[in-house]
Amino acid sequence: MSRRYVVLGNGIAGQTAAEELRKLDADASIVMIAAERHPLYNRVALPRYLRGQVRREKVFMRTVEDYAKHSLDIHFETWATEVDFANKVVRTNRDQEFPYDALLIATGGRPKPPPWPGSDQVSQTIGFQTLDDTDAIIEKADAAERVLVMGGSFIGYELAEGVSYRKKAQLTWIMRGPWFLRYVLDEEGGQLCRQMGEAQGVEFICSDEVQKFSRTNGRFLAETVNGKRVEFDVLTYGVGLDYYTEPVRDSVVKLDKGIVTDAKLRASAPDVYAAGDIAVFYDLMVERHNQMGTWDNAEAHGKVAARNMAGGDEDFFDVPTYTTTMFGSTLAVMGVTPDVQPDLESVRTYSFEEKFYRKLFFKDDRLVGAIMIGPPKGRKKLIEIMRSRQRIERPKQDLLDPNNLKD
Repeated sequence: MSRRYVVLGNGIAGQTAAEELRKLDADASIVMIAAERHPLYNRVALPRYLRGQVRREKVFMRTVEDYAKHSLDIHFETWATEVDFANKVVRTNRDQEFPYDALLIATGGRPKPPPWPGSDQVSQTIGFQTLDDTDAIIEKADAAERVLVMGGSFIGYELAEGVSYRKKAQLTWIMRGPWFLRYVLDEEGGQLCRQMGEAQGVEFICSDEVQKFSRTNGRFLAETVNGKRVEFDVLTYGVGLDYYTEPVRDSVVKLDKGIVTDAKLRASAPDVYAAGDIAVFYDLMVERHNQMGTWDNAEAHGKVAARNMAGGDEDFFDVPTYTTTMFGSTLAVMGVTPDVQPDLESVRTYSFEEKFYRKLFFKDDRLVGAIMIGPPKGRKKLIEIMRSRQRIERPKQDLLDPNNLKD
């Protein structure tokens, strides 16, 4: 009898796993459960789509026909409601039952609801996670006089940069911290980001948060703790994800925000694996459990999980990367940073005049992470050094100079 695989989620982790499983086993039954109505699309391209730099159709990476071509039995607008681990069966909201020999949970998460008092009174509120979210932001922001962005995370930044780039609405960005990405960048890095954002027309309100929303003159009004008043038409925000663990709660699967796995991406139930944003995996780079929300990480997870589901015994080890524009420049993040691993040693260099910033992070004299603003020269070599896990014998400051790093 052929093996039966069930994959929950058709983001890049689930899609990669399903296609890898098909390569490994031409005869297996592979069922995919997809909560969204779309075939796979490139979430990394959503900021470019928001900026108007890529057409909507170019965001898609697969067609419905592609699933049939690979004999992938996909069910759109469907989600798991229960996993019966004893009988190895997945049940869905459509009253379906899918038996499995190996199960992958790659369901990711959905934006946390806005946490600010009174935000439920703001009818024009949109998170930024899906293609449908992006469509709604474009439509509403282009018709607005002012858009308010809240949250000092990557999502908050991508919203601020994307909407301001369109040059339709004025934009105000409010964050609780003193600067963007406060747990990774230091004051000078945050100042450089603000300098470039203000040059693009973004109004920054930092070290502050909204304490009250109301209506005024047919618009919305945000009043902050420090007495700022911002009238706006649309609220977009980024405050993290709630991971879709409902089907496995109160079960034998160990949870810690997401699904806890070992280095092979195995969960604590037999023949169950997790990949992508939802996986709290044992990260060999920092020798502790970690959760990573990057596209590259999810894709690499999908491959390793599939090989292990098919009988392999492979550890996951990779250097996650994230690269995007930064108000006309480039932002690149690699490896592990202090937001997930506090107390890392670091060295840095920067120039406000040259719009250049670079900071490297070390653990036990090994390079484990980096963040760059400006031309990412030397990035590939830094990633190679991280992958090698070699101890740095020379002065760590040497690695800050791109001329010392030949790609």
